[in-house]
Amino acid sequence: MKTLFVGAGAIGSLVGAYMAKGGTDVTLLDIADHIHVIAKEGLRVRMIGGDSFKVKVRAISDAKKIEDIDLLILTVKTFHTESALASLAHLKNRLLCALSIQNGVDKEDHLIRFLGKEKVVGAMCLEGATRLGPAEIEHTMSGITYVGELDGSETDRVRAICKLFVAGGLRAEVTSNINAADWAKWTNFAAAAALCSLTRLENHKILKTNELALLFAQVYREYAQLAKAVGVEVRDYPGFEVKTISEADPKRATEILRTRGESLEARGMTKVKPSLCQDVEAGRRTEYEAIFGYAIRESEKVGVEMPLTRYVYQLPKGIDEALGLS
Repeated sequence: MKTLFVGAGAIGSLVGAYMAKGGTDVTLLDIADHIHVIAKEGLRVRMIGGDSFKVKVRAISDAKKIEDIDLLILTVKTFHTESALASLAHLKNRLLCALSIQNGVDKEDHLIRFLGKEKVVGAMCLEGATRLGPAEIEHTMSGITYVGELDGSETDRVRAICKLFVAGGLRAEVTSNINAADWAKWTNFAAAAALCSLTRLENHKILKTNELALLFAQVYREYAQLAKAVGVEVRDYPGFEVKTISEADPKRATEILRTRGESLEARGMTKVKPSLCQDVEAGRRTEYEAIFGYAIRESEKVGVEMPLTRYVYQLPKGIDEALGLS
């Protein structure tokens, strides 16, 4: 299956590299300068534990040069989604299907408007990565990718997409409720992004610190309340016990989070920082609207109070405005 990654940032490069390693025909598309280095040198991935591998992939900056693609995987920053898709208008009738492993829970809406619902598959990716250089990626967190039809059915195409991940050495499973999985990731990402951006600490340190874990759990509770109010099922996933933590008393919630932090540390995942935190540290524009702003706007529609989320939302938004990045 010829696969196009739209966005060669850390996560697009990481997943693209693993898929290429597994034999998938991969193309990376990005307008940033590092795409030319990838085209020349290939991609090197530093794996968790210290080993590394290198693969050659097709890497281009001009979307018009792309003529034959089966699967589109959207990995650009959310604020670049519309412009990225507009550059691919000539592929609308050639694509078999598309999915997004971006942050947030409205990402499929953009693809549906672009391609139509019948060509869109849901996906949620729990891999973590950091860019070390133009063509070098560090794999910081190993998780799982869930793929599912938006109507909950299990089809040949979602099974085939999962096989692309698995062939490269990544975990992937078909799910019948991709919306719940997306919301679970969004909830966890919001909590981690909020606390990591404010403290600049790695994720496992936050989870192991009682006062910070209490705030982490509070973000969970606010997002879980919103999910219930809009009719989304709140579920637990391995490493993302959203339902259990959001319903637990503070003592039990922090115990669960501490255990998770200790597990991350024991498995060598000690460099995990959400991409929003990495962007804050680098002085880049952040995805605060997709992570926090969307939640605030939806909460106002259904009358759910999210005081901590509202406070956190104002901080990166203010930073971006002060730096002229908005």
